[in-house]
Amino acid sequence: MSHAHVVMESRHQPDANAAADVNDKVTALFPQQDDEAVDSALELFNRMSRQITDSYRTLESRVNQLSGELSYESRQRQQELEQKEQLADRLSTLLNALPAGVVVLDKHGTVSQNNPAAIALLGEPLEGERWIDVIRRCFAPRNDDGHEVSLKDGRRVSIEIRTMENQPGQLILLTDLTETRQLQSQLAHAQRLSAMGKMVASLAHQIRTPLSAAILYGGHLSQPDLDEELRQRCASRLMSRLTHLEQQVRDMLIFARGETRLAEELDSSRLVEALESAVDGLKLAPGVQVTLDNQVQTPCRLMCNRDALVGACTNLVNNSLEAGAADVSIVVSATSGRLEIRVSDNGPGFEPGEAGRIMEAFYTTKSHGTGLGLAVVQAVVKAHQGEFSISSPGQQGADAIVRLPILTARF
Repeated sequence: MSHAHVVMESRHQPDANAAADVNDKVTALFPQQDDEAVDSALELFNRMSRQITDSYRTLESRVNQLSGELSYESRQRQQELEQKEQLADRLSTLLNALPAGVVVLDKHGTVSQNNPAAIALLGEPLEGERWIDVIRRCFAPRNDDGHEVSLKDGRRVSIEIRTMENQPGQLILLTDLTETRQLQSQLAHAQRLSAMGKMVASLAHQIRTPLSAAILYGGHLSQPDLDEELRQRCASRLMSRLTHLEQQVRDMLIFARGETRLAEELDSSRLVEALESAVDGLKLAPGVQVTLDNQVQTPCRLMCNRDALVGACTNLVNNSLEAGAADVSIVVSATSGRLEIRVSDNGPGFEPGEAGRIMEAFYTTKSHGTGLGLAVVQAVVKAHQGEFSISSPGQQGADAIVRLPILTARF
């Protein structure tokens, strides 16, 4: 108790006078002790006092250091907070300035955030509304929508849906394609008008030739004394000319209209069946074969015009046959969200310089034909929002590829 009292007073009075008072008190407390014991006690006390003073100074220095670090960290956090606020303001400004509509859904499918473009497309209210209710209120899908969706006011939008990476919910991007589709339609119409003169001249020439042949064979069939073998031969040639004539008229009509209505949601297996039926109906010369290989493991669905699509693929096969190919293969496969139809042949191919011209309307290297075959294929594939390419690797045969988007859920 006495020593503790001495230590407490030493901590409160560290100056020299206080030390002297302490010495006197120690002497008074231990009168029986000799001078050596007193000196030893005082030395111990002084050493402890110095240690306490040093510890206090160390503690004070550490406190000052920590205070400085805390102040620095506080300033850093404040700067980071200001930067994040600036970034949030910038992102908010960008979101509001986007021409496309942006809708953010929470994990319950409720609209938690949207931009002005989304309101312009879908109207109010949006925030706090269930997305399924917004769909019922604003969307009116039509059979000819294809890979876009119609709104009740007649506009067409494309919809892209992305999941949120760091939190539950979805991000929906709405792009108004109404004006784009109108401009594309006007441009295509202007291009068709510019080609109309060529088409009229080609139509007169290309229809006259098979029509004259058909009239000739029909005249032979009208002869009563015609033997049966010759009658069958004339009938076969007559049907061949009429079929050729029908194909040319169909191609020209497709090119003239320039539009293909995608009114049918079709399973890929049904498309392959229709293509197989069309191929089986082709009249092949001896030694010529056309094979069809369906490599689609899981059937997928397409929004398409079956007749136009099958006709386009048949055009590719006829192109190969007319070029002199003896072996034509059709391979149907599905990869990366696309249905791929590849038509390959072992014909003579074409020069690299012709690659850009062979898909032009009315361009042909044959003495007969309209030059519309590949142009029609390209028009049909474009109407299906697909891709078409043709190449001649090493000028050995031709390789034509049609890629069509697979239909996915819209919402």
